[in-house]
Amino acid sequence: MDIITIILLALVLVISIGFHEYAHALVSYKLWDPTPKLQWRLTPNPLKHLDPIGFLMIFLIHFGWWKPVQVDPSYYKNKLRDELLVALAGPFANFLMAFIWWALLVLFAKFNQVNPLIYQFFQLFIFINLALAIFNLLPIYPLDWYRIIKFLKPSWAYFMEQHALYFSIFLLILVFMPWNLIWNIINTIVSPIESLILFIWTSLLF
Repeated sequence: MDIITIILLALVLVISIGFHEYAHALVSYKLWDPTPKLQWRLTPNPLKHLDPIGFLMIFLIHFGWWKPVQVDPSYYKNKLRDELLVALAGPFANFLMAFIWWALLVLFAKFNQVNPLIYQFFQLFIFINLALAIFNLLPIYPLDWYRIIKFLKPSWAYFMEQHALYFSIFLLILVFMPWNLIWNIINTIVSPIESLILFIWTSLLF
């Protein structure tokens, strides 16, 4: 990647990760859990959510991590349901940002000649947010969607939690498999979603 792409990617990631984690924190707080607020995580400020080493790894090995928002499910009125809502909040935030930024890009294109650098930033922002949302919907511990397993089959989720190290290794194997299998799958899913969102906004705005 050239230096411009690296800078744009870094900017996209800090914004996207910040809102992803903020969504988890906000929903948990709205469900009466004070933990995110007490730990100063009830904010979209990416500096509160980024793990410096994990962020650097994104550029070195194309896989990284950030500080997950800590929650206390004992405050929830319906523990399994509310845990699921908190887990889904992050991917939903990424889907929502991609949807909104497609609208902004369409509006830019409608009223102005889009600068190539701005277009690259918008395209990267949309793709990264959709990719983050889809990746976190893999039903593997510790990703967000494993909570759906906890909701439907608590015993399976408990097994995942008890063998967290092995599932984390399995996730790494998936990410670093030859031929970039997992990323090709994500890219295959992202493309039609992007086309659908673009169709919706161009139909509404043109």
